Amino acid sequence: MKKRNKSFVIFIPKKIILYFVLTISTIILIAIGFNSTKESSVNPNKTTTVINRLLEKETVEPIGKVAIIIDDFGNFGNGTKEMIAIDKPLTCAVIPFLPYSKHDAELAHQGGHEVIIHIPMEPHVGNPKWLGEKGITTNLSSESIMLIIKEAIEEVPYAVGANNHMGSKATEDKRIMEAIITILKENNMYIVDSKTSMNSVVKELAEMYEVDVFERAIFLDNEKNIPAIKKQLKHLGEIAIKNGTAIAIGHVGPEGGEITAIAIKEMIPVLEKMGIEIVPVSHLR
Repeated sequence: MKKRNKSFVIFIPKKIILYFVLTISTIILIAIGFNSTKESSVNPNKTTTVINRLLEKETVEPIGKVAIIIDDFGNFGNGTKEMIAIDKPLTCAVIPFLPYSKHDAELAHQGGHEVIIHIPMEPHVGNPKWLGEKGITTNLSSESIMLIIKEAIEEVPYAVGANNHMGSKATEDKRIMEAIITILKENNMYIVDSKTSMNSVVKELAEMYEVDVFERAIFLDNEKNIPAIKKQLKHLGEIAIKNGTAIAIGHVGPEGGEITAIAIKEMIPVLEKMGIEIVPVSHLR
């Protein structure tokens, strides 16, 4: 009598099989993500590659608007001529009461750019003397502040608005901002909050007085090198595509100057390929 071979079948619950498959899939996905992150972190030319690809695209109809404010005019500082030579309308923020305030405002206007007043305001940290003799500090009376703003308007020809130079402390003070915004309203001028404080009351007070108000989205030249500034300009375009508009702030002088001007000039065609139109701040109303 022959013995039959016995075969054994192991039954594995479906739940265990599913758990096993999901675990293996997760491990594979994590490995892929790690390799991608590692690759991008060791590839400093990634932003440049993306920008070059954008340049290869056809120019599209505008789908977003950006305004580029350039702070610290008034000293005829590094990059002034290069900024003025840019053939797209920038918004030039001129510090009043400086040797070249009028000169730089005239130069910007003649170059087809918008002019605003870059009002020195008290920061939380720093020497108030950095603001100059007519800087806005929280120990000034409202009447004195209003007089300074009136004088600043006379000092900076063609100005149609204003923004704050420093001012992390002053822009948190309702009395200070009320005095400034009152004079801006009388002169039909807008205000841009440079957002040097997260506790700024600029927007609240401007809306109360029915003064056009705008807010900075990004700074361009916290890192003073061309690739970093280009990356910020690309980010600016992405914000505008998402929100419709966006504002950036760059600088002439030691904080940016010619380096920032070069980056802006080289990124203009890239922004246009993204569907971004560069306009003065007043065109964002």
